[in-house]
Amino acid sequence: MIFNKLFCMLILTLMVLLTGCATNPEKEADITSIEDVSVNTLKENSGTYVGDNSKVQAILQELPGGETIKEIDLSGEMVKVTYGYEKKGKLSESDVNEYWFDGSNVNRKNFYYNAIYLTLLVPNAKEFHFTVDESMVSVSRDKMVAGLSKEFSDFPKGDDIWDKKTVSTFIEEHEGKLTEMATKYQTFFE
Repeated sequence: MIFNKLFCMLILTLMVLLTGCATNPEKEADITSIEDVSVNTLKENSGTYVGDNSKVQAILQELPGGETIKEIDLSGEMVKVTYGYEKKGKLSESDVNEYWFDGSNVNRKNFYYNAIYLTLLVPNAKEFHFTVDESMVSVSRDKMVAGLSKEFSDFPKGDDIWDKKTVSTFIEEHEGKLTEMATKYQTFFE
């Protein structure tokens, strides 16, 4: 009788231990989408210089597709990001392709969302280049500022773009519209 109780306790303990320690493979494959971005975390990095590699990398990793970054190049006051599948990563090639491609075309809304927030958070970046496989989106800061200034009369300009409080307030007040601009990028930026 005691042997049976001990045996049952051992089995239950093993089941609880194995269940608690099991990984959730579906969770590992999550790639940040526009809806998942923590804008509060992004705002902490406003006023970042394009030469500050660690801060720019932190911003990019918080933005959509941040888990798929293969390379970041910050030379020439430009932010150049290459996204894609890496064999040593947690994500499968199909997860990465499904995220970045809408059928056979690259889904550009994520690039424009990233460009909007980089325009706000990295004021001295002159251009933004995003590449995934053979597809590339390039947009100048001037083009992004023109589109944002046209839509928002209170868009931070001059020294205000470097002020963390001003930029944070702007993002808080217009977060929904900024997301809309990214998803309807053809209307605002092309």
